[in-house]
Amino acid sequence: MSRLGPLVACALGLHALASDLPSPAISRVDPLGGQRGTEVELEISGRHFSNASGLEFDSADIAWTATTYASAGKLRGVVSIAADAALGPHLLRVRTADGYSTTAMFNVGQFPHRREAEPNDTVAEAHEITGLAAEVQGVLEGSADIDIFKVDVPAGKRLAIELRSIEYGSAVEAKMALLDSQNRRLEFNDDRDDYLETPFIDHTFERSGTHYIKIDQYRGPRGFNFGKNSAYILRVSGLPTIEYAAPLGIAIGTSAKLTLHGSALETVQRVFVTALRAAEYARMTYPFTMPIHFRPDPASGPLVPRIDGNVVQVGQDEVVVELAVPADTEAGLWRLWAAGPGGIADGPVIELGSLQEFGESSAASADWREGGYVIDGVLEAPGERDVFAIHGVAGVPLRFWTLATQLGVPHLDPMLTIRDSEGRRLAENDDVVAGQGTLLGNPDSSLYYTPDRDDVFFVEIKDRTLRGDPSYRYRLKVRSERPSFQLFTTPENFAVARGGEGKLKVHLVREAGFSGEVSIWLEGMPPGVAVPPARFRSDQLFEPNADGADMIIPEHVFRIAVPESLPPGTYPIRVLGTPTAEASSPDRPVVEARTTLIMGPLLDLWNFVRRPLPRIEMTVVEPLEGSLTTATDSVTLAQGGHATLEVDGVDLPAGAPLTVKGLPQGVSAEVHRHDQRFTVGLAATPEAVVGSCEISAEVLVRERWVATGLIGLTVEPGPTARKSSKR
Repeated sequence: MSRLGPLVACALGLHALASDLPSPAISRVDPLGGQRGTEVELEISGRHFSNASGLEFDSADIAWTATTYASAGKLRGVVSIAADAALGPHLLRVRTADGYSTTAMFNVGQFPHRREAEPNDTVAEAHEITGLAAEVQGVLEGSADIDIFKVDVPAGKRLAIELRSIEYGSAVEAKMALLDSQNRRLEFNDDRDDYLETPFIDHTFERSGTHYIKIDQYRGPRGFNFGKNSAYILRVSGLPTIEYAAPLGIAIGTSAKLTLHGSALETVQRVFVTALRAAEYARMTYPFTMPIHFRPDPASGPLVPRIDGNVVQVGQDEVVVELAVPADTEAGLWRLWAAGPGGIADGPVIELGSLQEFGESSAASADWREGGYVIDGVLEAPGERDVFAIHGVAGVPLRFWTLATQLGVPHLDPMLTIRDSEGRRLAENDDVVAGQGTLLGNPDSSLYYTPDRDDVFFVEIKDRTLRGDPSYRYRLKVRSERPSFQLFTTPENFAVARGGEGKLKVHLVREAGFSGEVSIWLEGMPPGVAVPPARFRSDQLFEPNADGADMIIPEHVFRIAVPESLPPGTYPIRVLGTPTAEASSPDRPVVEARTTLIMGPLLDLWNFVRRPLPRIEMTVVEPLEGSLTTATDSVTLAQGGHATLEVDGVDLPAGAPLTVKGLPQGVSAEVHRHDQRFTVGLAATPEAVVGSCEISAEVLVRERWVATGLIGLTVEPGPTARKSSKR
């Protein structure tokens, strides 16, 4: 058990259910990142931040050094980034007296940090980017916002222009255009590839002069609004682009030549790989079929495992590097990096594995009876199908699955088919789980098959639409394995008041072919907490819903009662499961439940972009005294006008003042108290800032804020301004 000092408040002697506690949640991080070796002023938007004591990051290289403002809906402060912090996305969460918030992401970059300056919706208002290379931190605020940036470039200059959002912690799906000085389109992109729905433009300028980068939102036929989670990073640099690597994996304890394919690679001087950190598992789904580490990340950037390669050949479109993988390397996913005079380019993911590695030409000698193997292959031409013979044994289960799209292969949608010697189809799988739009799903394939007799059968892999070229690479894994199941829990920020009761949901994901009951139980509960085991019935299935867009996922709710004697703090717990039919066997298979952060608020589906979290935690906090509510969740106020807001309190100390937080410039509040009721008079000056924001009414009770929910406040133009606009 780890202690969490800031969560310990004075004892209030009250009983509270988890539902009575606020549930802190992050909706946006702005800016979405910052440069190594700098300090960044950070604003976290969300709910229930009034009692925040700071931020926790996944690395000691990123530190919250000062809190400058806290309310129910906003938390502002200063973040310091070490000069050797690991590049790329990191995880963060807000620590409060009410428990931890949901987890979000913050990105460490290498280039000077710029903030977008509004207004910049038109070419005439374009925000100028100077001193390339640079990373611009922007926000598409509201469904109508368009951001335009101006760059001056000489003839012959090449720029890699990349918008980072979906895989970096934001929900924004955008389209991007490069315009010349006459506002004519030179380039356009909305999806970098078949699976990464953020734009990328690689352009060499024929003429010198002023050019414009236009970022517009994808609105779709239903007019999507990306809501609060709408920050992005625009990276403009001369970095090389790595599109894919071949092969996609190397066996641990061996050396292999790795070829990087892309553009502007002639500047590459060094190539290395680093072990994937939790925030980098951008393509995780349930069920997951790629190797994932559920563990804390290394404490700092220099401690992240790294293997340096030996560059043996450099060209404009290819770099060949020899990578020797030490025998003590931990199996899993590793990120490719290529460094040169312009900086460090991040590349795709490869696997360093413990199974035997074969190419297509040597696959005939592979034997699953020796512990499983991997075939690293490629569909080099349209219409190509790769077929491999398998010696099946009656009654012995085999599993076949691919790693391709999960490693960042840009276009391949692999499909597996098993056929007998006469070509009859015996089994088939396309996607592990379907996805929709930015909800990636898992386009890789996974197939279980148990032969009914000793015989040779054939496994075929192809692209679903029979495409192919040298980038259509895959890893086909073969191993003797029975279908099983996976478990995960929600919510990730599980908090319960001392002396109260909380709820932890456990979700069952069945792999194809697994049926039967599943027994689940909790381990590691703190003293005085006992929770009976439970079961999932055999008819509780993991399957597509009738709409075809989301999944039906069975769940069980554990109710966890916490005694008053349990000290506040954070308690790691474990949730385990086993097939009920094998529960009494000493060799029973045991599956451990995991928890993950969930990102992707466009649609209320399960297959969001996810990241693994290292453990399931129960945070015990002091009960909350008192409450505040309002009958309305929105107020409209005109410039120069007034509005009234009624706030009801329960069990608030006599004389405790009420504070209205989050008021925009030019709006003031006058509060009158009548026992447990407050009347708030809002007044706007004629010059008050027009727009929408969120406010909250809060009372400090024994060093802990009690707040209403967020109240939307809209300031409209006053009568004079409206009359002027009509003229």
